[in-house]
Amino acid sequence: MRTYYITSLAILTLVFLVSSCTEIIDIDINASDPEMVVEATIGMDETANVVLTRTIGLDDTNDFSNVENAVVTISDNEGNSEILTEEMPGVYKSKTMLGQVGRTYNLKVESDAKIISSICKIPDYVAIDSLSVVNSIYPGGGGPMGNMQSADFYEINVTYTDPVNELNYYRLILFLNGVPQSGNHVYDDRFINGNQVTNTLIMYNPEVKAGDKIMGEMECFDKSVFEYFKSMGNSAMGPRNSSSPANPYTNLTGTLLGFFSAHTVERKEYIVP
Repeated sequence: MRTYYITSLAILTLVFLVSSCTEIIDIDINASDPEMVVEATIGMDETANVVLTRTIGLDDTNDFSNVENAVVTISDNEGNSEILTEEMPGVYKSKTMLGQVGRTYNLKVESDAKIISSICKIPDYVAIDSLSVVNSIYPGGGGPMGNMQSADFYEINVTYTDPVNELNYYRLILFLNGVPQSGNHVYDDRFINGNQVTNTLIMYNPEVKAGDKIMGEMECFDKSVFEYFKSMGNSAMGPRNSSSPANPYTNLTGTLLGFFSAHTVERKEYIVP
């Protein structure tokens, strides 16, 4: 009986102490003004594509809002210039101007008395030597042994030869049936200069079936674009409508969010047998 009394008293004392230390803290989160986000690209032999959105508040649950009726201009160092057409809300495309290796491109976005600009050059073209795919039970584990094992991992090996005596920056993008897969794969040539290189991308998908198309795309761009995608991998970026404690690097002037990429494009496909 004495033991029960002491235990009960100790529990009541603990509850009192915990409850007496509880305090409701009201955190004042300052709302910031909406910021324009620019996602602009012009690929080798491809038209320019610019997507304009605007950030949302922390308490909002909607996607980024589209920026309509902006004036978006793309020009190059050869004197060519074009105002992009808004094909759908917030999406602007060029009709005639195609990206060419060695040319420098100027992007200018005008909206609500705000001007955003950037300059980017398409570097030399680097080809993909080969693309191969290995279906495995786990990365590096090889194919299944018997019917009890599932091979749901795909190792996509992209081989290319890095040019010697120049700085090169690469991005590899993986597609399944035309849909880009997750992952941020960017590389420089600090340790591979002049060598043939194989980069392996891992995809896990138990729904892949015979006839599906796996495609690898390689882009070459300048250092400013490389730094943007590199910072995206290092920043705590969540879903598109979530907050981030730190903004990634940008090569834009006039806004803190987004990028302009002028790049080469090389693609190879693999059909799942």
